[in-house]
Amino acid sequence: MSPALLVAALLSAGSPQPDVLSVPRPSGPEWLGVYLVGKKAGWARFEVGRERREGQDVLVATSEIQFRVTIAGKQVERRQRDQKVYQARPGGSLLAFKSERSGDGGNRTVEGSCTPRACRATLAAEGSPLQVKELPPVPETAEQADAFRLAAARRSTVAGAMLDLEQLREKKMQDVFQRREKLGGAGVEVPVAVVAESEPTDRLPAVYLVADDGRVVEVRWGESLVAKAEPEAVARRLDKVDLFNLSRVSLPGPLPQSVPGRIRFVMHGLPPAFQVDDARQSYRPEGSGEVAVTVTARPAGAGDPARDARRPVRATGEMAEFLAPTPEVDADDPRIRRTAGQVVGDTRGVYAASRKILDFVYRRLEKVYGQSRDRASEVLVAGKGDCSEHALLFLALARAAGIPARGVHGLVYARYADGVPALYWHAWVEVRSGKEWIAMDPTFDQPVADATHVALGRGTQADAVGLLGALTVARAEPLAP
Repeated sequence: MSPALLVAALLSAGSPQPDVLSVPRPSGPEWLGVYLVGKKAGWARFEVGRERREGQDVLVATSEIQFRVTIAGKQVERRQRDQKVYQARPGGSLLAFKSERSGDGGNRTVEGSCTPRACRATLAAEGSPLQVKELPPVPETAEQADAFRLAAARRSTVAGAMLDLEQLREKKMQDVFQRREKLGGAGVEVPVAVVAESEPTDRLPAVYLVADDGRVVEVRWGESLVAKAEPEAVARRLDKVDLFNLSRVSLPGPLPQSVPGRIRFVMHGLPPAFQVDDARQSYRPEGSGEVAVTVTARPAGAGDPARDARRPVRATGEMAEFLAPTPEVDADDPRIRRTAGQVVGDTRGVYAASRKILDFVYRRLEKVYGQSRDRASEVLVAGKGDCSEHALLFLALARAAGIPARGVHGLVYARYADGVPALYWHAWVEVRSGKEWIAMDPTFDQPVADATHVALGRGTQADAVGLLGALTVARAEPLAP
């Protein structure tokens, strides 16, 4: 061992590692302005501190975030506040949790508690009866209250389980110290630790820049979505952000939307982790940071009744996830189950039944932007929405009918009032018949989604948000199917 390494090892051995109680952190709330492609679209607030509750010493972690954007001329505002309570000791168990959503999308609260044997959650939403869900025990500990700060202070990796308050599922998280660097601005350089936070399925981690005193200086989700530390009054001062125009990807010219169809997009700004071939999309590096993405839309093989899988599909193995209800895809809601039965009737084929659901959703929902709802049952009652609501209602009805289904998010071709051909952020669905995942678009009434649909993520994989405003298309070339 070299003398330098020996000295470093001795110093490390003599310095106790900080724990979740002793790690440096601000004594009060931290405020950050959230910028989308340089425009202030929201704010975030973090706070971790010890309290005395019901005679017990606890560690309380609170996070709050608000976004306000304009979509098709309508201002849309969403707010979420999460809080978790832990035993105030290293390795302390998760005791209680609460998540509140408000604004456009409807108001919803998830509140619950955990013991070593189980967690129990109560869901309250507008227009819906209270629901109580029993969850398996989640081995989440107090370290998850400040995992990125612990990783920064220890210059190591902090890994552990976490209860996702949106999907009520267990996530395996890891916060990895990457390096030290100096962040410059306004003539000042601040030394920071860089920590990447992700779960195994994430392709684009959240990157925290943490000062030596524990302050969060920046959080980055890709190149175009950044949160910066600011005083509260500054963080709350938002810009007018036109989400459509800010996030659209302009094209050299119009594209065909036929099936079968095949289109080759030469893109810049798509990270390698997103370039995974599947039955619809293939990737080939072009050099200079560009990649050719070829999308192929074929008629569904399950369109042949003899090849269409039978429903209901059993919720076993890998199919369980795509048939299970979630707080948003509430396929277990009585209204959803009743409607699914009425729409599908005695149709036995998975794809044949999916086409009936597609037609129902397309006809049922008025096409309105900025009228978001967070639960499929609320979408059914409201009877209107954009692509997110169309996909959400389809997924719930499909799962209620015993059809494995998952959501897809990405880009789709459109030309709106200004006549500019472009790819816009969009949501659609996929259903599984036998071994085939079939892309369908309930917003555009497409039994097979055309080749202008460029998928960037599926299911709960929401890391594509970091690509907003970062992608460009140099060429888009229709090919022979």
